Amino acid sequence: MFVTILLRNNLNPFMKKIYSLSFVAAVVASLLFTGCTKDSSTAATADTSAQVSFGVQSDNPLVTLASVNPGGSLVTQAVSTTASVTWTTATANITKFKLNAKKAGVAFEVVSNGLLNIDMFAAIPSTICAVIANGTYTNVELHVVLAKSTTTTLPLVLKGNYTTKAGNVIPIEFDFNEDTEIVALTNDLTIDGKNDVLAKVSLHLNKLLSNITAQEIDQTVRTNSMILITSAINPTVYAKIKADLLLSGGSNVTTTPKK
Repeated sequence: MFVTILLRNNLNPFMKKIYSLSFVAAVVASLLFTGCTKDSSTAATADTSAQVSFGVQSDNPLVTLASVNPGGSLVTQAVSTTASVTWTTATANITKFKLNAKKAGVAFEVVSNGLLNIDMFAAIPSTICAVIANGTYTNVELHVVLAKSTTTTLPLVLKGNYTTKAGNVIPIEFDFNEDTEIVALTNDLTIDGKNDVLAKVSLHLNKLLSNITAQEIDQTVRTNSMILITSAINPTVYAKIKADLLLSGGSNVTTTPKK
């Protein structure tokens, strides 16, 4: 918006001052109007598109570990003598979210920016928005994209406690720092321009340790009296958790009327 005020030479000083003040007020008003304009990349057009909000949460923080009997097969012990891991914090730094699908048989993708320092145990998840056009979408996948970090801000950090069969409690931490995508399948989706979409990926923490036994945790190297699991420290256990991380995602997609 451009505002032009011409100051005529034949105006008296008082009138020139009035014109000058009017010019300043007009410029300020135009700047305020411009600052309130929504970003077209995140503003849904009425009736022709909807807003999709991406988020991620975690669930099932208590994991009961299997044990290994003398024959080498897995056996779940009675609860009173079973080792377990309880995750108490789960922090993620997401590079971006994606919704991949097919629309009228053609591949379709919606991409949003990521989110930092997400508390995945929060009752109300942090979300970031994108726009999706009206239509029917099939073969829908939700993607959480993690990128390797060169700083101390890692893509995924889980912290909690490991309780041995003897009842001893040892702090445990899993630090994931690699490029990967967690994919969750969901139902077909119809966008009609009347409802917005909340698309959440649920990280099922119990699946991360589904192929790890209490014996393996007991044999891990301790770091300052805690169990630290990284690609360099306790790499065998890390590799197993990494493999199950890719299979741990579930989806929760809901719609709500536009406000």
